Amino acid sequence: MALMAAAACVALGLWAARRLARREEMLNAWEGALLRMEGAVTHSGAGLRDVLKAGARDELPVLGELALRLERTPAAGADALLSGLPWNPLLTDAERNALLECLRGLFSPTLTSQAQAIAYAREQWAVFRRLGREAMDKNGRLYVNLGWLSGAALFILLC
Repeated sequence: MALMAAAACVALGLWAARRLARREEMLNAWEGALLRMEGAVTHSGAGLRDVLKAGARDELPVLGELALRLERTPAAGADALLSGLPWNPLLTDAERNALLECLRGLFSPTLTSQAQAIAYAREQWAVFRRLGREAMDKNGRLYVNLGWLSGAALFILLC
């Protein structure tokens, strides 16, 4: 019983650290997607569908998933494209709102407003990435260490 409780504490610490790592990977993926979208809109004048399809070909999973959703439901808006994405629970409300505003801007008919929406989202995303990196650096090892320490303490107390 004591060993199982200790193992549960360790597993919880490892789970929390892994969640932070997945969150940082997701932030990196969105940063790459935003960079790719900005390049496509500003340099080639591509529309939303072309940007997403080109990103999917470049094996950016974020854009690939959005391209798939847009193909399935061509009349979908920005909210419908982002809702229910597999990495959505890892996003904060501010991050989700920044992506929604970016996608809404990409539905705009003019390239200027599309480029402005992406540029604004990229500025915001730089802040989100910095905060995510700081949280990972600060809390990643802490969660693992706390899991091990609490597991050891619980094991000692229960034995």
